[in-house]
Amino acid sequence: MSALAKLMILKGHSVSGSDIRYSTELEELNEWGAEVYLGSHPEAVEKADLVVFTGAIPANDPELRAAVAGNKPRIRRDYMLRETASGFEKVIAVAGTHGKTTVTAMLSSVFREAGELYTAHIGGHTFDAGNLSYRGDGYFITEACEYKRSFLALAPDIAVITNVESDHPDTYRNIRELYEAFESFSSNIKPGGVALINADSEFYRMREMAYKKVKTYAVENTADLRGVDLRILKNGCYGFRMRESGRPDVDIELKVPGRHNVYNAIGAAQAAREAGISDEHIRTGLKKFIGVQGRFEYLKMFGGADIYADYAHHPTEIRASIKTALTLKHTRIIVVFQPHTLSRTEALAKEFTYAFCDADAVFIFKEYAARRESGGMTAFGLFENISKLGGECYYYSQLLELTSALQSYLRPGDLVILMGAGDVKKAAELL
Repeated sequence: MSALAKLMILKGHSVSGSDIRYSTELEELNEWGAEVYLGSHPEAVEKADLVVFTGAIPANDPELRAAVAGNKPRIRRDYMLRETASGFEKVIAVAGTHGKTTVTAMLSSVFREAGELYTAHIGGHTFDAGNLSYRGDGYFITEACEYKRSFLALAPDIAVITNVESDHPDTYRNIRELYEAFESFSSNIKPGGVALINADSEFYRMREMAYKKVKTYAVENTADLRGVDLRILKNGCYGFRMRESGRPDVDIELKVPGRHNVYNAIGAAQAAREAGISDEHIRTGLKKFIGVQGRFEYLKMFGGADIYADYAHHPTEIRASIKTALTLKHTRIIVVFQPHTLSRTEALAKEFTYAFCDADAVFIFKEYAARRESGGMTAFGLFENISKLGGECYYYSQLLELTSALQSYLRPGDLVILMGAGDVKKAAELL
């Protein structure tokens, strides 16, 4: 939403809006000239010509009700994104349970290196360009989120599917419904377009549908584009060779850690090739990419312990983050995890319980209420499950208590990951 708001400001519109809590996004939007409020301000809707709301906003939200009562034109965020995309020559939409923010940001780096006219709408903040890169109206590069099936509003020229796993149990009752939604997304491409799919994903192996046009990328399995000869360079970063039949291999070196980023880089490279970007610009753009804030981001050192932040809020992402940490050869790996939604924690309770097995200690922090929910599994419930496995596991409901416990627990040589999509990262500032 904040990136869309910025783009509307750049297009010459006056923008106002609200959120339920203070954030750096709110502060940044105020600096951009938007009028942003904390909490509900129904009277602020009166001067709006158009009201944009996300799928997470309930029908009884005071501002949305004011818009309905005032007969204000209204549009859901996914349809606003579609209308925005229609103003560009071509669209690249990146979908998937994991990696879509990084792939979108990598594509932005590659297109910038190539000097292309493009705009990138990113679901996280890159270190060099924030969450919006506006450099023209040629290509529109955007994330396509499956929550509330919002990605089905898009009709891209190039669709990327990184992987498909259960992540929104409040939207999809089972894996079949989820697969069907991604199948529909891949079929929404424009005539002459292409869907690029990770052939190592369970979704690709289980698919039973016909695409208009599909190409694949992979590391393990046969695919149109493969990453081969993987090697660890330093600080957990990988190098590899990109191989496609009929073309010379391209040597790629990354500055973002983790084997999972090899997949992200290959997916971005294949999309860039489809857009006509040269291999040299792809190689250089990927090498210059230094990551997205909160994706295994090094923060600081405290008492000889290295502290990282990671947005991981799904069991697969948790395991990948810990696996990356293990390559850095620290004495102990300590994970501080804050669950994101009660429904996700309950639906994936078993997977969450076993996701931390490679960590030396786990500190569970009270859940982050991103949406209004009733029912589901709390962070304390997850703590109880993990504790039954043995090992060191602790629970804290207050940030100051958590920080005090870490201060006493940490010792030189430790690696700490503040993990989750909420405000757990604040613990680093307090330390």
